[in-house]
Amino acid sequence: MDEIPLGTMVQVLADFDRFGGASLGLIAWELFVPEAAVAPAWSAAVAGGLVAEAGHDPTYDERLWRLTASGWARLHERQG
Repeated sequence: MDEIPLGTMVQVLADFDRFGGASLGLIAWELFVPEAAVAPAWSAAVAGGLVAEAGHDPTYDERLWRLTASGWARLHERQG
């Protein structure tokens, strides 16, 4: 199983920003991979301050996360 790169995970999370954020499970589902493939990038994003908790999804009982200013900067670096 290949790990999802941090930049890819950040891009997917950015796509869900207007909906209030996303969870690790939602990102994995969107990429058609197991959560374990996204987990290293997810952990790096949390540890690096690229994401911050944004709320709770009561339907799936998951925390939602959104990009921080640092996360948006990382995304723009990747696109530039």
